[in-house]
Amino acid sequence: MRGMGGLRGRRGRIVHKLALSPSCWGISEEKDWGHQIAADRVLSEAAAVGEGAITAGPPGFLPDRSDHARSLLRRLRVEVIGGQVHGILHHHETRGAELAHIDGHAHWLAAVGARTLVLSAIPERNPSGARASTLSKPEWAHLLHLVGSVEHVCARHKLKLAVQPRFGSTIQGPEEIERLLVGSEAGVCLDIAHLVLAGADPIEVVELAAGRIQHVHLNDVDGDIARRVRDGSLDYREAVSRGLYTAVGEGAADVKRVTEALRGAHYGGWYTLEQEARLASPEDRPLGRISRSLEFVLPLLA
Repeated sequence: MRGMGGLRGRRGRIVHKLALSPSCWGISEEKDWGHQIAADRVLSEAAAVGEGAITAGPPGFLPDRSDHARSLLRRLRVEVIGGQVHGILHHHETRGAELAHIDGHAHWLAAVGARTLVLSAIPERNPSGARASTLSKPEWAHLLHLVGSVEHVCARHKLKLAVQPRFGSTIQGPEEIERLLVGSEAGVCLDIAHLVLAGADPIEVVELAAGRIQHVHLNDVDGDIARRVRDGSLDYREAVSRGLYTAVGEGAADVKRVTEALRGAHYGGWYTLEQEARLASPEDRPLGRISRSLEFVLPLLA
């Protein structure tokens, strides 16, 4: 199954950059999220169905010590191309602690060979997935200032910064995305499904953020379930269990059009298959859905 769909062209030339996220295997830092598959198995399966490129996953998925993580990655022939960190960016009183947390994660990512830090601005440390409260003007000022500080952190560690508009975060819908783009120079992570969930049009975001997109999450959503999550009639965690994230190409996000828009915007960075899943038991097998997504995605990126 290695390299299904032809990740490499003739003479070994890589024709596009596609990584896999441990979230596709049900990996999450949230408590009681579901059955958590061992890292060795996730990495082995990622290497088998992809080209051995992954994102780092949540804290604790890979060893905290970077030398141990590098040893595991080498043994299983997998490379980390990026990783995500959550930060509370809108409170002035937590600025120092949050920046130290982000700096520590950036240091670890750089040590394991990552190139990009994906930053999600969260309202609290235990997000519920519900829509975040609207920020005040002073809170927006703190957020944008701290985003600038994170840019400096990433530059010091030779990482690219990609701020991710994400459902349930303080930057999610069209208005917040525009404020981010106008008020900062930070790069952006385009997460297709989370934009749809938040009521944003991914094509419009590609047009607005052209030249600033540093990373892309490829995913898809069930339109009916997404509407229920957006209007608050269905809890986010329960929605994921019910199949909120479909195999790519089987949902309502029109991923084909988005990838065409990205090609038109001359995007040349990494894509990550990032379809969150909750596994009810060890018998759950996420590889079927991952493989269907890859069969749809690979021709789009060739």
